[in-house]
Amino acid sequence: GASVVYADTIADMAGGVEDLANYGEYSGGPTTDETRFYTETVLDLMTREKDPKGRDKILIIGGAIANFTDVAKTFTGIIQAFEKYADKMKDVGT
Repeated sequence: GASVVYADTIADMAGGVEDLANYGEYSGGPTTDETRFYTETVLDLMTREKDPKGRDKILIIGGAIANFTDVAKTFTGIIQAFEKYADKMKDVGT
């Protein structure tokens, strides 16, 4: 399914699965708050320290949208988390 395609693409871009730090998915029509919390958790882990090899970090967000998902709520939560972590992301090369 799509999960395998995403994992394969990430591994190809990064040069190996050892570079794949987090792959997660959720469903069930998450709220803005749930999506923001999930995204903040991922960004917190990504921004704790720079890559020891000096490489930039890449965050890929993708996927299909089920008929019960409110896209506005989902992306509002993601954008709110990005706004909160913007400076940290720049500091570590994300």
